[in-house]
Amino acid sequence: MQRNDYDVLIAGGGPVGLMLAGELRMYGVSTLVVERLAPGANEPRTLTIHARTLEIMDRRDLLTDFLAAEKDTANLDEYRRRLANTSARGHFAGMFVLGRGTVTAEQPQELALTREATEAVLTRRATGTGAVVRHGAEVTGLDQDADGVAVTVRDEQGSGVIRAGYVVGCDGGRSTVRKLAGIGFPGTEPQLVNWMGLGTITDVDRLPMGWQRRERGWFMRMPDGRISTTEWDRPVPDTPATAQELVESVHRVTGERIEFTDVRFVSRFTDSTRLAAQYRAGRVLLAGDAAHVHFPAGGQGANLGLQDAVNLGWKLAAACQGRPEPLDTYEAERRPVAERVLQNTRAQVALMRPGPQVDALRELFTVLMGFDEVNNYLTDAIYGTDIHYGGSADPRVGTFVADRQLKTDAGTVRLAELLRGGRPLLLDLTGTSDAVRAAEPWSDRIRAVAALDTDAEAAVLLIRPDGCLAWAGDAPVSDAGLRTALTEWCGPART
Repeated sequence: MQRNDYDVLIAGGGPVGLMLAGELRMYGVSTLVVERLAPGANEPRTLTIHARTLEIMDRRDLLTDFLAAEKDTANLDEYRRRLANTSARGHFAGMFVLGRGTVTAEQPQELALTREATEAVLTRRATGTGAVVRHGAEVTGLDQDADGVAVTVRDEQGSGVIRAGYVVGCDGGRSTVRKLAGIGFPGTEPQLVNWMGLGTITDVDRLPMGWQRRERGWFMRMPDGRISTTEWDRPVPDTPATAQELVESVHRVTGERIEFTDVRFVSRFTDSTRLAAQYRAGRVLLAGDAAHVHFPAGGQGANLGLQDAVNLGWKLAAACQGRPEPLDTYEAERRPVAERVLQNTRAQVALMRPGPQVDALRELFTVLMGFDEVNNYLTDAIYGTDIHYGGSADPRVGTFVADRQLKTDAGTVRLAELLRGGRPLLLDLTGTSDAVRAAEPWSDRIRAVAALDTDAEAAVLLIRPDGCLAWAGDAPVSDAGLRTALTEWCGPART
């Protein structure tokens, strides 16, 4: 057996890789993150954080940090006012009417955070718990064996080999890890091209804040100063994007001639939509954009990736500690979620296309979104609050367990707070503590709490570290059923 330098090496130090590093460190898994770019060298971007991700952040004690970080997003209040929207609720194909049905969410707001602020919060968590983050380094080779992966890493000093038990590619849509692992990336070719840039614009008042749908495409001006255009059926150059291309696109879409100076960045992307053929090849796994890419409609991409990281973290930690079974559920649970996101973003692109036929369709769609059932359906899809990891005969299993106040012998506590240590949570609501006693052989790896909640889904709840229900026991609770569930999700009983 060859000795590994780290349990897990993560390629990519963006929000997904950093979130995964923090998750792994909760379980003592030695973790190295390698990121090609220097800190702050990424393209400036604003990330939209939706309800389900905020609920998860609450269960990791990160919600307060995220709420504080949003205050650094410049001109956000003005942006929301221009949308005639007193609080950010999200949009579907540029129609800002989500969250106005009857559906209620534990975290109904939506946050707009700069990428830098998001990475700062997640870096503090990862490095504060012992993860190693190396900037200016990138993966250039992989060689798996029975005990781990030999990873060739190149930095300014040259190339060297680092051994890790597992490698996770969080290195974006052009993922080197995915290519080295031989994982296919099938999907659909682009129909549109989007230019985006950040700089100084003269006569900026001629270009209103927010999204504008025009006869020839879309123009957008964001709170952080970025401008963006979207055009359909245009050739996509294979050269780097230029400021002049963006200026010309603004003219074609809006009819306005602008001066664009002090340019900080210009980029170009399309609606190419792709999904990895598999999320795992032996000891190599994928998460975030390395596993799925789509047009950034509805701001779903960051949420999809962060939730990949939370789903993967505790399962990969279990594999590193000799219990690989939960890791087999990662792709089975997360790939269908990505498939649904890719489907709704394709639909949004179709609804955003210019032209009188789509104008009529948008008018009809706006009417339909006024119905609570339709609004709730689309709101749940964009927020991620409709996610249900199926496969059990019990429809409750795989749903996200809502936060609630619990009365315990030690006082009142929120369910979300009980999950902050990352352990599976056993809630005994029978009033007898019998389930807590039955779970004692697993007390080294779970948190068992006797509490009072008359509105709970069942008499006993076994909740996974990611907040989803693993098992529900109805009164009278079967000890055999509880022990089977504990063994399946938490390993054999302690002898």
